[in-house]
Amino acid sequence: MTRRAYRGPADVALLQATNARLIQSHSRVGLMHPGDIPHRIFNGLRRDNPYDLVHIWEDDSGDVVAWTLLDPRGAGYDAQVSPVVRGAMPGLEREVDIWSEETLLTIMQERGSEARAIETEAFSIDTVRTALLEHSGWIAQPAERMMLTRRSLDDVPDPALPSGYKVRTVRGVEEAGPVSELHSAGFGSSWTPQLYRRVMESPGYDKDRELLIEAPDGSLAGFCVTWPDETNRTGLFEPVAVHPDHRRRRLGGALMRAGMRLMRESGMEWAEVMYEVDNPGSEALYRAEGFVPLWEVLRYRKPVRLDTR
Repeated sequence: MTRRAYRGPADVALLQATNARLIQSHSRVGLMHPGDIPHRIFNGLRRDNPYDLVHIWEDDSGDVVAWTLLDPRGAGYDAQVSPVVRGAMPGLEREVDIWSEETLLTIMQERGSEARAIETEAFSIDTVRTALLEHSGWIAQPAERMMLTRRSLDDVPDPALPSGYKVRTVRGVEEAGPVSELHSAGFGSSWTPQLYRRVMESPGYDKDRELLIEAPDGSLAGFCVTWPDETNRTGLFEPVAVHPDHRRRRLGGALMRAGMRLMRESGMEWAEVMYEVDNPGSEALYRAEGFVPLWEVLRYRKPVRLDTR
């Protein structure tokens, strides 16, 4: 068993193929959708270097048995462990968690982080992982749950839009500026054209899978990014948002329908989206579009004390 750092774009494809294969042979529980992997690496870590923050465990045959993604700015990490090796190597998951936690804290301390807690996630029905975390001092946050939902793509209604609005794909990196402004407005985040161009040029991103809603005046009113899992024929929405100036016009539903039709055209049979349970707007939107709750994902937090002197 060896651990190594991320080596470049080929590792994105490797991790995606690993998760797709494990989802196919076991289930989605405890595993990221393959599309969420480049999203979390290049969107979530947009200001950082993945070569420092993504690490992979391989067995003697070179097969991936676990990997972790550290997020020092977000004070958290995501650990993925193969269900295949859980029984044969029960100590591996604990090893991955200990290494991830210790390395994350070291990086945070070096950067002068003022965080007082770190975070990770677990599916609520994944009793092996939830027990491991709780035994190690992690505390579930009942008010910060997420819900994974799914729907069939057999019957997708027309994406009805208000007069003058239209759905189109991103044209290319030349739109990094307006698209970054839209992402910032949609989530109250801080994107720059340079940061979003970096995402658009990263492994896994395809401009033809990012849909935009254009308003009658040519401004951008909403967006969604769709990600395919060809192995399991399941598409993922991540992320989805409407500009505050254009909300309450049912643009979110139209955007989802256009995205689902795009997924179906590319061979997907199912669509998934995850939302925060305490966000009633998201829940209402996804339920109205036929998404059914599948599994709950818990956020775990552990208090820490960093010496940043």
